[in-house]
Formats: sequence, C-alpha cells, structure tokens
Amino acid sequence: MLITILSTTLIAEILAAASVAFSIAFPDRRMWPPPRQRSWQSFFVWLFFIVSAMGVVVLGILDWGDLALAQWVRLAVGVPLGLAGNGLALWAIAVLGFARTFGSEGPFVRRGPYIFSRNPQYVGFIAALVGWAILAGSAWTLLATLVGAMALILAPFAEEPWLLKMHGAAYEEYRRAVPRFISLRKRSKG
Repeated sequence: MLITILSTTLIAEILAAASVAFSIAFPDRRMWPPPRQRSWQSFFVWLFFIVSAMGVVVLGILDWGDLALAQWVRLAVGVPLGLAGNGLALWAIAVLGFARTFGSEGPFVRRGPYIFSRNPQYVGFIAALVGWAILAGSAWTLLATLVGAMALILAPFAEEPWLLKMHGAAYEEYRRAVPRFISLRKRSKG
C-alpha cells in the first residue's frame, strides 16, 4: 500500500510540475493559470495538486517515524513550521479569495501577506509540507515533499507573464518591490 500511495503521489507531483513547465514554455496554451476557472486545465492541475498534497499526508501517516530524527526535533521544528506554513497559506487565500486562488482573473492585490511575498500561498504550502515531513519523520514523505515543491516553485514563473499582461505597470512595479518568494532583507522605500 505504501508503494502505491508513493507512486500515485509522485506521478501526480510530476504531472503538476510538467503542467506548470508546459505553461512556462507555451504561455498561449497554458495549463496554469487556467484560461478559465471551470476549464479542463483547471480541473487537471488542481487534481494533480490535491492528489499530491493528500498523498504527502497519507505517506506521513503510513511511514511515521521511519527517519532517525529525535522526537524533540520533530516536534520543535516540524510542528511550528507546519503551523506557520498553513497559517500563511490560509491567510493568503483569505486575502486573495478562492476564485483567484483557483486561477480566475480579478483586481490586483497588494495587502496582507502579499506585501512581503508575491507568492505567499506557495511559500506557506512548501513550509507546511516540509513541516509535516519533519514531524512525520518519514523519508518517503520528505522525498514526496521535495518532488511536490517543484510545481510550487515553478508556478510563479507561469503566473507572472499572465499577471503582467493583466495588471501592466502596477504589477511591474510590484514585481520590482516585492520578492517572488520571501526575503529577510529590509527593502528600501525607494
């Protein structure tokens, strides 16, 4: 069962990353962001992301404690990282809204977590998955997390040309002012 879950998760993650990479290479035929919210592209990309995330969670449960990580490390690092990541992702979804999270067009958002990251949802999801992998202490979960992070790291490269086309100069200025993922350096006001 573990191998089936691992295989399904890795296949979904690779398909998600391939869909995003295809979108970067061929923006006129993109899968992400989808051309319409209820398009087949939206359905498939979200299916890949959901299967990937669920697979990582199930792998952690099935392979719990496989890595030789001290319990205190798993709790002291995994729990805060997972909670902070989920909190950041949920905050970003609340600010952006569900429709735009699923790839719909909408007004330009530059508030909440979007003032320090252009992609706080992706940063949050990656942190949450890494936190879960550490807490689970599972080599397979860590592997699936690292493979799954590829699509989340690539996604902004597919979204940015679309956002630039939609929001023009406002997005270009935002892109210059706010890091793609996150920066701990203090930015000058300019």
